[in-house]
Amino acid sequence: MNMRTAELTEASTPEYAARTNRTRAAFLDFVRLYYDEMKVREAFERYVHVDYMQHNPAVTDGREAAIAHLEGLLARPTVTMDVRRILVDGDYAVAHLIGRQGPEDPGHALMNIFRFEDGLIVEHWDVAQPVPVTTASGRGMG
Repeated sequence: MNMRTAELTEASTPEYAARTNRTRAAFLDFVRLYYDEMKVREAFERYVHVDYMQHNPAVTDGREAAIAHLEGLLARPTVTMDVRRILVDGDYAVAHLIGRQGPEDPGHALMNIFRFEDGLIVEHWDVAQPVPVTTASGRGMG
């Protein structure tokens, strides 16, 4: 059996459900602090490991590097982060959101993927694309 397939069977165990619930509780509070209240430092000091691994090519590893990068991005009072959905599975959590620099900015659709270990975020990946004015389907990015 393929190792990844074998790992998927773990998802049906009570232990996995408990781990998912613990991750969800921590992630919901992280999202509240970071995206809703824009308290980057507080969110990261509470929920992100000091040796945080970064997969965004514009940011170096480490909690402090992430804080410095994000505080710079969110420094303008017109910035908004509109979280559309949260997905949590085991040690992984995903936030889908629309980030805007101001009311006239159509924004970027973002997917932030986090991996937890022992209750802390230890790794991050993200993908982003500009929100177009119109789409072929007529549906938005959120």
